Amino acid sequence: MTPAGIEYATELAHQTEIPALRRWQSIGSGVGIEIGAADLYVSVVVVRPGGIRVIDAIEIVRYRERPAAEWGEEYRVLLERHKLKHVAAAVLLPSQDCVARTLAMPGVESNALAAAVRYQLDGLHPFAEEEAVHSFGRLSGARRTHVSVAVAKQEVIQDYATLFAEAGVAVAAFLSPAAAVYSAIRVLQDAPVSEFLAVHEQDDGLLLYGETEAAPLYCVKLPGAGERGVYATAAQIRLPEGAPVVRLASILPVSDKQDVARPLAYVAALASALPRLILPVNLLPVEQRKSSSRLRWLPTAVLVLLLVVLGVGYASYEDYENGRLLERLDQETGRLTPRLKQVRQAESAIQSTEQRLKFLSEAAAYPGQDLELLRELTRLLPLSAWVQRLDMTRNEVVLTGEFDQALELLKMLDASPLLRDSEFMAPPSRTPNGKEVFQIRAKREFPQAGKAAAAAGAGLPANLPKVAPPPPQPAGVR
Repeated sequence: MTPAGIEYATELAHQTEIPALRRWQSIGSGVGIEIGAADLYVSVVVVRPGGIRVIDAIEIVRYRERPAAEWGEEYRVLLERHKLKHVAAAVLLPSQDCVARTLAMPGVESNALAAAVRYQLDGLHPFAEEEAVHSFGRLSGARRTHVSVAVAKQEVIQDYATLFAEAGVAVAAFLSPAAAVYSAIRVLQDAPVSEFLAVHEQDDGLLLYGETEAAPLYCVKLPGAGERGVYATAAQIRLPEGAPVVRLASILPVSDKQDVARPLAYVAALASALPRLILPVNLLPVEQRKSSSRLRWLPTAVLVLLLVVLGVGYASYEDYENGRLLERLDQETGRLTPRLKQVRQAESAIQSTEQRLKFLSEAAAYPGQDLELLRELTRLLPLSAWVQRLDMTRNEVVLTGEFDQALELLKMLDASPLLRDSEFMAPPSRTPNGKEVFQIRAKREFPQAGKAAAAAGAGLPANLPKVAPPPPQPAGVR
C-alpha cells in the first residue's frame, strides 16, 4: 500500500568511493528468499567489484499449501539454469516472526559482548527464555558502539528449517529485515546519507527502515499503516527536519539501475553472495548452516599443498639419517630378541605358578569350611531331630529327616551365619508316629576369615568377598 501525502526523495548522493580492498572482496553469487504471507520470492544476483546484476527472480506461490518437494523442484531448476547448485540461500524472515533491537554497548570489548547481550536479552522480546533464540552483530563505522540483536522463537526457526530441508533448499542464514537491509545498502558503497528513513510498500502494510543518531538501526513493520505511520516512525527515531524519506529500492546498490521488484529478496541475495561482509546476525543454528562458496576450500587446499611440499623436502633431507637409524635399530633388535624371549617365557611360567597357587589356596580352605558347617548343624539341630541324609556341596546343603515341627528348622537354619535362604524342597509329610518328614535346602555362607585368605591369594581388593567362588564340580560328585 502507498501512503498518501508522502513525497519521496528521488536523488541521493551515493558515496560510491570505498576502499579498494573492500571493493575487491565483493565477489560472489547469491540466492535470496523472502518469506511472504503466502508466497516465496526468490532473487538471484551476481556481485563483482564493478557492480551487481540481478540475473533472475521467481515467485513460488502458495508454498504452505503445496508439497515441499514440488516447489523445491522449481527452486532446483532455477539454480541449475544458472549453474548455482552449490549456492546456499539466505532467507529473510517475516517481520512478525522476529524481533530486531539495537543496543548501545560503549566500552564493551568483543570478548565480553556476548555476555553483555545475554544480560539484557530478557527485556528485548516477549518470548519465554527457553523458547527464544538470538543472534547479534556490531554495527560498522562511527556507530560501532551499537549492536544489532535479532530474537525469534525457537519453534518458528525450526519450523522454517524443517520446511526448507524437506524442499531440498540449502540454507546458509535466517536473517532479520533490519540486519539484511543494513548490510545491503553498504555493498560496493557507503550509506547514502547518515540519517534517513526508507519505506517499502507491501500488500499488508509498510516496512519502515531508518538510521539516525538517536536510532542507529531501526526497522519496523506497520500493518495497514499509511501517512500517519510514516510520520510516527520519523518522530520515533527523531529524524531531523530535512532528512530524506525514500523508497527502500532507491537506496540499494544496483549498478545497471534496473528496477528491483522485490527489494527484500534482493537484499537477502546480497547477504548470500557476500556472507563475510554482512552483519553476523544469523538465527539459523550453526549446525544447520550450509556453505555457499566454491572457494571456501581454497585456503585449505593451499595449506595442504604447502604441507605436502614441505613434507617431501623434509623426507628427502632425512633419508640418509633415517637409513642409519634403521640400521642401528635392526642391530639392537637382533641383540635384544633372545632376552625378550627369555622374559616372555619367565612371565608365562610366573602366570602358570600363580594360577596353581591360587587354586591350592582356595582348595586348602574347603575341608575346614565343610567341618565348620557340620559343627554348626550339630549345634543347631535339636536332639529330637533325626537327619537321615545330608548332601553338601560348595553352594548349598540339603537335609533330609524327621522332626516334630519342621517349620521351626527353617528359622534355626536362617539364624546361622553359615546358612541363608533355607526352604522346603517339598511340602513336609507326617509319619504315623507324629513326626514330620522334611527335605530342606539352604545356601551356604562362608566365614570372613576364609574369604580374606582367598582374596589375598588372588590379589583382590580387600572390600570384595574374601573367598573365591567355588570351582565347578565334576559330574556325579557331591
